[in-house]
Amino acid sequence: MTTKNRIGVLAIAISLVAMISPSMAYAKSAPLAESAGSPVTADSLERAAEKEKVWTLPSKCDDKQTKILFKAGFNRPGMLRGAWAITWRESNHQSLDESSRWFSGALGTWQIQTSAWSGRSWWSRSAMLDKYQQSVIVRRHFLKNGMHNWGYGYSFKNDTWYEDAGMYYSLWGPGLTYSWVIAPFNRAWSNFPKKCTPVKI
Repeated sequence: MTTKNRIGVLAIAISLVAMISPSMAYAKSAPLAESAGSPVTADSLERAAEKEKVWTLPSKCDDKQTKILFKAGFNRPGMLRGAWAITWRESNHQSLDESSRWFSGALGTWQIQTSAWSGRSWWSRSAMLDKYQQSVIVRRHFLKNGMHNWGYGYSFKNDTWYEDAGMYYSLWGPGLTYSWVIAPFNRAWSNFPKKCTPVKI
């Protein structure tokens, strides 16, 4: 299935989920309820890493999405690669708006659902459609300076991503969850431009 067809099928599926259960309307494109774990530990580790700022992008990196994500705070190897993979899976690194043929109520490269998040102080349509601003928002408000919740089917901690797709399994079953959440992430993870892997200063 091509990327365009996959995004189209996924948008249709999200719309169907929304009709079945309004509270789950943003299941594919916004963080879930906080999962179990140690947020205090994760937060402290993330804050310490952010303070140290020991990573930089190689000068040979010419990938625009990588540069945007790194500048927005996804500034360590594993964190950056996972964010790159998720934004590829969600939007093919495009800032999708209402004119997209696959529009399902979500905006931007991260596909943040308007109906679920538009009341927040950080939300604005212009910010959602700006790749850098939206990435800053995701890093600041969805990751919460640590990784005790990740609503795109993966969680992050200690610069490592791990599958956390229980909600999708319950909604879609193992087959669709693998096809629409896990497999695209794995494919994008493999396609991350290796020359853009952050290096220590």
